[in-house]
Amino acid sequence: MGSFKRHSLLPACVLALVLAGCSAREAAPPPEKMAMKQATVEGAEIRYVEQGEGRPIVLVHGIPTSSYLWRDMIGELAGHGRVIAPDLPGFGFSGPAPEGDYSIATYARLLGGFLEALSVESGALVCHDFGGPIAVTYALKHPERYEQLVILDTFLHNDLPDWGLLYKLAKIRPIGEFLMWLGGESIVRAGLEAGVSNTSRITDEVLARYYRPEGKPAKINKTYLGTMRSDFEGDLAFIEKNLKSIDKPTLIVWADSDAYLPLSLGERIHEDIAGSKMEVLPQCGHFLQEDAPEEVTKLIVEFLRQ
Repeated sequence: MGSFKRHSLLPACVLALVLAGCSAREAAPPPEKMAMKQATVEGAEIRYVEQGEGRPIVLVHGIPTSSYLWRDMIGELAGHGRVIAPDLPGFGFSGPAPEGDYSIATYARLLGGFLEALSVESGALVCHDFGGPIAVTYALKHPERYEQLVILDTFLHNDLPDWGLLYKLAKIRPIGEFLMWLGGESIVRAGLEAGVSNTSRITDEVLARYYRPEGKPAKINKTYLGTMRSDFEGDLAFIEKNLKSIDKPTLIVWADSDAYLPLSLGERIHEDIAGSKMEVLPQCGHFLQEDAPEEVTKLIVEFLRQ
């Protein structure tokens, strides 16, 4: 998951960043460039961006991002359908996950409730990172409720990569809480920068929008730690068991330089989903939407037209 691996430099570099900054400070929320709406699902307040008309195109983000990840893609995609980009519970401006449950299955159920609240009966699902197993779980459980699937750098199998020392430390209470309190903003910045080829994309405004959209990072810190501590084994086993049953048109787009999820994971997904199409983008990191939004949008639009 895209926040906590720095390869062999992780212990020295990221932990140094932890000691260098303190995330407990408060700051004014960054200005919003897109109006957001709100829906309530199982008591969770979900904020979302909605633009365009016609067939729904649902964009599901991962960690440590939000609907803001799609900001440079939504305008163009909205010319081809009704784009819906939620902040998953606990991320962005949405309220916390109900009962502190950060499991893939729960997020998939909440996604379903959210789409039902918006009267979305079918359409295209586009997912990235942690949003991948969420959207795919929803698709597997409700195959009649989607028409096309777009998968961007994600994980759908249990043989996950080693995400490093900091990831392991963060899973330990209260070490994780202390690390995020002391240097959460520095950790998230390092994670985002490791996930792009062009680090100039990770400006202070972008970092603030992901890490402290409401001015305070407490909710985001809790979500990051909660997702890392969630046991994904059973949820991913369900996906592994059923992945080959997907028979809807599927596009897989992967970065050639993903620091978190190697290309081999995308190739395995491509092999498991019969008839899927795979595209590899050069000079891109894990956060394709930051590195190459125009290229990713073009591939998605071409796929949706088929």
